[in-house]
Amino acid sequence: MNVLTLRHLATGLAALACMYVHAAEARVFCCKDARGQQVCGDVLPASCADRGYRELNQHGTTVKQVDAPLTEEQRARRDAEVKRLAEAERLKQEQRRRDATLLNTYASEHDIDMARDRRVADIEELLLRLHEQQQTLLTRQKGLEVDKARFETNFPGKPIPGGLKDRLDTNAGDIQQMAANIAAKERELADTRKRFEEDRARFRELAGAKAAGGAAAR
Repeated sequence: MNVLTLRHLATGLAALACMYVHAAEARVFCCKDARGQQVCGDVLPASCADRGYRELNQHGTTVKQVDAPLTEEQRARRDAEVKRLAEAERLKQEQRRRDATLLNTYASEHDIDMARDRRVADIEELLLRLHEQQQTLLTRQKGLEVDKARFETNFPGKPIPGGLKDRLDTNAGDIQQMAANIAAKERELADTRKRFEEDRARFRELAGAKAAGGAAAR
């Protein structure tokens, strides 16, 4: 056998090897179309583009399963669920932080009660001063109204002097703002009492769980 013949033989064997490898790696893509009929092809059929499909090897065995793309509604539900889980995790982490702060700040429920009483006393003292200031403003407003009435009696038909009108308007605005400040402080007082009650209940729960865990360990 001469050299030329050997070359032809080697080329032929190489071509056969390539064909074998290609056949061994051949894949078929199958899905069910809109009518529920199975369609297959050596490339993904167009009718499978928006559907789940299977990838089969040359023996007809499924080697890969691809799910259908999510619809807009499914994506919305998935995104909502991801958001819900993220928020739940955030709240869980926040609760852990609050629990750690609670246990590090107070040694007993009595400590919580003492802290509550101090904070409540501070707010109540401020409220007392605000009410005193409110009463001063109301008294001043009555005096200004008397001045206004006297002027209107003595000078009927004439406009109220600018200075008196400005004092009336300014004082009325101060009364309104003071009422808002008092309402805000009263809300703060109620929120403070509620928060300390919640902290007290949570501290009792955590302390009880800690004690139960220690007893179980023994």
